[in-house]
Amino acid sequence: MESWLTPEIAIALMYLGVIPSIANSYVLWGDRRKPGVIWFILSMATGGAWAFLFATFTLVSDPGLTLALANFFWVMIPTAAVTMFLLAYEFVFKHNVSRRVAVASFLPILVLFVLSWFNPDNLVYTPEYHVGPNGYLHAPDLGGPLKIFVTKIYGYLLVFLAAGMFVGEALRTNGTHRRQTLYLLVIFSMLVLSTVVKVAELVPVYFDLTSVVYSFSGVFFAFSISKNGFMKFVPVAREQTFQEVSDPIFVINPEGNIVDVNDAAGQLFGAGIIGQQIDDVLSEHVTSTEGAAETLEFRRNDETRFFSVQTSTIAYGRGLEGEIMVLSDITALKKRENELDLLKQILSRVFRHNIRNDLNVISGYAQIIEDASSGDVAEWAERINDRSTKIVKQAEKAGKIESVFSYDETVQRSLREDIEKAREEYQVTPPATVSFDIDDVEVEVHPRFDLAVLELIDNALTHHHGSEPADIVVSTELTDTSVTLVVKDNGPGLPSVEVSVLKAQEETDLQHGSGIGLWLVHWIVARSNGELTTEVTDSGTKIKITLPRLPQNQTTSEAEGVAAQ
Repeated sequence: MESWLTPEIAIALMYLGVIPSIANSYVLWGDRRKPGVIWFILSMATGGAWAFLFATFTLVSDPGLTLALANFFWVMIPTAAVTMFLLAYEFVFKHNVSRRVAVASFLPILVLFVLSWFNPDNLVYTPEYHVGPNGYLHAPDLGGPLKIFVTKIYGYLLVFLAAGMFVGEALRTNGTHRRQTLYLLVIFSMLVLSTVVKVAELVPVYFDLTSVVYSFSGVFFAFSISKNGFMKFVPVAREQTFQEVSDPIFVINPEGNIVDVNDAAGQLFGAGIIGQQIDDVLSEHVTSTEGAAETLEFRRNDETRFFSVQTSTIAYGRGLEGEIMVLSDITALKKRENELDLLKQILSRVFRHNIRNDLNVISGYAQIIEDASSGDVAEWAERINDRSTKIVKQAEKAGKIESVFSYDETVQRSLREDIEKAREEYQVTPPATVSFDIDDVEVEVHPRFDLAVLELIDNALTHHHGSEPADIVVSTELTDTSVTLVVKDNGPGLPSVEVSVLKAQEETDLQHGSGIGLWLVHWIVARSNGELTTEVTDSGTKIKITLPRLPQNQTTSEAEGVAAQ
């Protein structure tokens, strides 16, 4: 090799090795604040300095200058190991090392550099360390004990630790991140190979292959940087988000074992749950479930917390599927739900029993006063009786609202069935009339849809005023996909305030309806996946309920299934 690798060519190659390190450092300088980037820049700069120093003290002939430059050179080797180790740590764990750890990592190198100028008791260099007549530095493979510790033991230990972290990262990741990890492993492999070549003395003493390979190997990684970026923010943000989410999160493998948890799950269930079966962990801490295991009750230290459970499937590898399980803390919501349920029970009891019974008594006494008196007293008693009767009806409607909210499911049946049920229940007092023209279509509605029909008829008759008797027409309008139930009256029309309240879907102190009947209709229609609209004219009001029609083949097959049973 010495026949063609002359000292001049060797020196030129080593100086050329400085260029890639400068280029890589320049490309990455803008990203230096991202985890791992600053250490990669320093690693490339170290490689460039390594090549530059070796080439320079090989070029100069003065022994004193050669030895001085060599003191700088020997600290480059462990410095490269430290920077690669810190790069591996931040690349794998996605966060910066502390300043204290970074400084401590370089302390042995600083001690070596300082003592190399004095070499007390041959602590750094042995007597065999010298500059030959040809001006080339001759250094034994080992050297003094401090040099052995820092450049060999300490340096190689950090290199092996970094390599182990990179190998583990390559095995557990994929995509761009895995490719970049493999590029870094290529750098490691080339460094190891070049070091073996140098130790085996397969290259002349005046040439350091490792420094050149170190700088040029950065080109592999620079290719990945230019194509995919380095340490992109998204993976780091995802990792940080996973840890900082306040809800416990579990990553579960196909066998049901917990393979990873975020900080919230570790704090709640303990750090030792990784590797355990998720069912065992939950059954150990959870005292009860609601529904299809969708809500968990967790008790610890006299504290009770409630969680809703959400799971999603993750696919990876060759057909493997695991799960992400998220426990959302709904303790405050559950407490509020229990309070509202208690309030509903109290109000229901008050409206349906206490107030209604008291109003019936008031109405009875008002009737007695009306029958036993005349003039203004009889008129006042009649008003009391009418008002108390109206409030009793409102209390009854409050009970109906409770029954509306007690159903979670819809039913499929003929719309005519609900209309006939309402027709049978409502008693019309002549001369008022109610007529029906209903198509027999199948719909999916709230089980108490008949209450909405009853309320619309009652609302039209109750609020009718004028010389002409009330005439209510209940009919349907069909399209291919929907059916519209129309309740038309010849009264004065629905008050504008009632329309405004229904459109806004809320009541205020300044704007509120006269009762809860239309709200009852609104809630039933909403739970039937329908739409409630109004048309108010001088000649009357049209209230329309538009419902989706069931496909004919669906209703037919269901009917055949019922008949077969």
